[in-house]
This record gives sequence, C-alpha cells and structure tokens, in this order.
Amino acid sequence: MVTTAPRIREIIDATGMRLRVTIEPGARGPSIRLGRPDFDVEVRLDPHGADLLCGYLVAARLSGRQQLADETSFGPLAATFSLSHDPIVRVEVRRHLLDDAVLTIPATMWDRLYAELCIVGAHARALGGLSASAEAAL
Repeated sequence: MVTTAPRIREIIDATGMRLRVTIEPGARGPSIRLGRPDFDVEVRLDPHGADLLCGYLVAARLSGRQQLADETSFGPLAATFSLSHDPIVRVEVRRHLLDDAVLTIPATMWDRLYAELCIVGAHARALGGLSASAEAAL
C-alpha cells in the first residue's frame, strides 16, 4: 500500500552497523534518505539516484577486486557513487565531489540495501504517479 507518510527501515549487518533507509514524499516528488546514525551522515536521493545505486551495488558485487568507474546521478539530488577497496570494500555516496560528508556502505550491507532499494523504488514510483495524478486533476 502506498502511503504519503514517511517509510523508515533500518538495515543492520552482522557487526551491528546500522543503515537507515527512509522514503519521504515532497513537493518535487519523493526522496530517499540513506543515513548512518552512528556517524551522523546522510544523503538524499531522488528515485533516479536510488535506481542507480541499486545497479551500482550489483556491479560492485560482481567486480570482485577490480576497479569500477564512478556513476553520477543528475538533478536536484545529484550524487556520485564510488567503489573503494582500501581498507575495507565499500561503496561511497557523495552528494558533491567536493563534499566532505561521505556515506560509506560496507559490502556487508550491499545485499540487504539492494533489496530495500528495490522496495523503496517501487514506492517512490507509485508516489510519483500519485503526485502526477493529483496535479493533472487540478
């Protein structure tokens, strides 16, 4: 069921690390917020950015120890996704290339985050469709 209220889920890996995934409706359409409460770091993505991150997680998983080119989503909530191997294998999400705030997603969270992003993406597309329908009705 699609709701206009925020949807909040926490992903916890075997080490106890937490990643919070929130979808929120907004005037410009839905946004997805990813945050690490332990580091007080978060980024907001639009549905396009969330879909790119979803694909990037799979590509990172399949790359093994090989490098992977960065990916960038564009728009008001643009972000860059990077794969890093040192000291741990992780995907880094930056809002801007010059931004000091980096959301680090270790490999231990990739599978659960991928699944959650698939669910969140479906909700975001539905919320976007509801917003478009409401605007058309006016």
